[in-house]
Amino acid sequence: MDDSTATGRTGGRTPTTPTTPTRRPTRPTGTTRAGRATALLGAALVLAGAAVALTAFPAGLTGADAPPPPAASPPDGRAPAVTPVTAEAEAALRRLQRAGLPVEGYRSLTRGSDPDRLLGRADGYRSKLTFEDRRVNGGLVVDNDPGSVALGGVIEVFPDAASARARAEQLQRDALGIPPKAERGYLSGRVLLRLSPYLAEAQALEYRRALDAEPVPPASPPQDLRDA
Repeated sequence: MDDSTATGRTGGRTPTTPTTPTRRPTRPTGTTRAGRATALLGAALVLAGAAVALTAFPAGLTGADAPPPPAASPPDGRAPAVTPVTAEAEAALRRLQRAGLPVEGYRSLTRGSDPDRLLGRADGYRSKLTFEDRRVNGGLVVDNDPGSVALGGVIEVFPDAASARARAEQLQRDALGIPPKAERGYLSGRVLLRLSPYLAEAQALEYRRALDAEPVPPASPPQDLRDA
């Protein structure tokens, strides 16, 4: 075989074979749809579980995760706390101290420590403190707990003079027929001074003059309890 014959068969160049582009394998359409359906089903189950949990824990329960119940109104029907708590009672106490009265052991009260629960209420006082008088014989006092009016006195300051008078008159009615509770009351505008019944009349008069106050008429004649 000669060169011309070989060249004629191949056309003078080596024949090439066309190549096919390489493609990445694709996920079957059915598998993708199935995965999406599974995801949607899982989300639906989660939502359904949450709904069951909410219906299984009604608001009436008081577990650790339950929301706190709404604040209930006081059982005695008193108005909620709406007035600010002030330091006006301390100002009245300073007047007693400047007058030379033997007051000691005074304590300013807060809404939480007020035993009458009237501090800061619409129908109560805005400021309150208790104090002791060194001349009171604690051995004779029936109610000698710290803060008791019988050991000295109490100062209460109200939003207006009418409220202070109403409080003083109510205390006199409550003490009717109970000599150890028959405290003396003095009014100086919005300030109510409540004094121990174990103080003598002359001693109580010193407080009245220091605050330029007027006495609250007692519901029953005061008694001298110093020698009881």
